[in-house]
Amino acid sequence: MGVAFKVVRSSDVPWSDAIDRGPFQGRRKALGGERLTAGLWELPQGKRSFPLHMHHVTEEAMWVVSGTCHVRTPNGETQLHAGDYVSFPAGGPAHQLVNHSDAPCIYVGLSATQGPDIVEYPDSGKVAASVGVAGGGRKRWIFRDQVDYFDGEG
Repeated sequence: MGVAFKVVRSSDVPWSDAIDRGPFQGRRKALGGERLTAGLWELPQGKRSFPLHMHHVTEEAMWVVSGTCHVRTPNGETQLHAGDYVSFPAGGPAHQLVNHSDAPCIYVGLSATQGPDIVEYPDSGKVAASVGVAGGGRKRWIFRDQVDYFDGEG
């Protein structure tokens, strides 16, 4: 008996507003996957994908389908064009997509999930911890303040 596979036709998947908050905006077509997930994303002109962040466990990548955008890291910005591919290994550097152009940037976002993850947000000093939950999806906790290891212990 063969291993099951699934064909997803992106034209059959509706767009969903994944992010819309201040300078962060984007819509997505969730294409699925288990350990390697994929989504077709549209980053509008003048917007940012997510806050600058770095995963400690999850590896991410993106392939630009159309338009242009910039990858922002602590070392500056690098422009990407249609056909360009960039990967973000677990452990850094922190990264973010920014669309300085006058047209949307369409890209495929890939994420290799290995289970629990820790994510740092250098611009805001936050840290997030996340785990997979039954039925799919993730549960996330976001922290900014640090307490002593023994705080609240008898």
